[in-house]
Amino acid sequence: MCYALAIVDKLISQFVDCENREIVEWLSLIDFRETQRVILHGRALGTGLEPMQSEKYRRWRDGDTKMLWMPGLHAAGKTMTAAGLVNDLDEYFKDSNVAVVCAFCDFRQSNIQSTKNLLSAMLRQIVESCPVVPPTVASLYEYHSSKSSFPRFDEIVATFSAVAQGFNRIFVIVDALDECLDDQTRSLLTHTLSSFSVNLLFTSRPDPSIEQIFEGWTRLDIHASQHDLRIYAEQRFELSRLAQQCGVDLKQKILEQVVQKADGMFVLARLHLDALMNVSKIGEALEVLENVPSGVHRTYEKTMQRISSASNPETTRLALCSLLWVTFARRVLVISELQEVINIMSKPTADTSQNLEHRLSIGKESVISACAGLIEVEENTAQVRLIHYTAYEYIIK
Repeated sequence: MCYALAIVDKLISQFVDCENREIVEWLSLIDFRETQRVILHGRALGTGLEPMQSEKYRRWRDGDTKMLWMPGLHAAGKTMTAAGLVNDLDEYFKDSNVAVVCAFCDFRQSNIQSTKNLLSAMLRQIVESCPVVPPTVASLYEYHSSKSSFPRFDEIVATFSAVAQGFNRIFVIVDALDECLDDQTRSLLTHTLSSFSVNLLFTSRPDPSIEQIFEGWTRLDIHASQHDLRIYAEQRFELSRLAQQCGVDLKQKILEQVVQKADGMFVLARLHLDALMNVSKIGEALEVLENVPSGVHRTYEKTMQRISSASNPETTRLALCSLLWVTFARRVLVISELQEVINIMSKPTADTSQNLEHRLSIGKESVISACAGLIEVEENTAQVRLIHYTAYEYIIK
């Protein structure tokens, strides 16, 4: 009898879990928590600790201030910082009646990241923090699912406000506000979130139009510290073939040059190190470093020159095709889709069997290598992305 009751309880629990999952995914298919986990997966160990140790951040976390703006120049590590702060709040308020929600604005998905969609994605996270789906959310779901409709903006706002009342505190972190659609979206999002009883933190570039939005907010600037750049460079350098041949002194010299020429930007450190990835001779490595340009624009130019001067013309064609599709596709592509596009666009040869063999041999690593570090493939989602917003800006200009 007890065994039968246990089975019934388990079935009921599974049914409730399934129904709850259906409701949260109805609210939003955007899973920013998964985005945060992917971002943190790429963080170099021991980096990103400086903002968490600042007095301004701790005062915000402790509730002394409600609104914190963290601007930073391009490639200063803003997104990694935001993901790290979400993790810090999770740990700090573990087992407390506190909800931590986040949003990562992305220029590659700006067409679906409207204010309404961003709020819905954040409401989803609050609901996921509840032991059971709140009655207000369940009622909203039942009403609209029966009509095959979706809540209006004002309904999302009202539900967000109502559900938030069930927590002692709610922290909201929004990254890269500058990558939102337009000024109107940015203003509406910040104004709406400011109307809730929550602790708000935004990161963005310090653009004049955005500075106006955050007038009167506590400001904490983000910058890539020499310490973090050094750790990042060391860990990435170990992936190169050259690392096994270098003595301590030479390794220090290479890393010092990389950090110095990175000019406070992680993306530059990455590109400079990627230029060394396939170098196997020490003399060649020193020559590469000697000719490393300074500044984002010149570094992208140098990278494109390296792509254009590849010994095999097919490698150049593969890189240009990949970069164009990743940059201008209407939505983010996964690697299998990009490979299929490349296969379709491959120029047929006289020998059909050779052409088929060539097409089948275009693997993920070949695509990444051909693009000289300008694209990356996310491990969990297989999505193909440009390494940074600055790469997108360079290519479209």
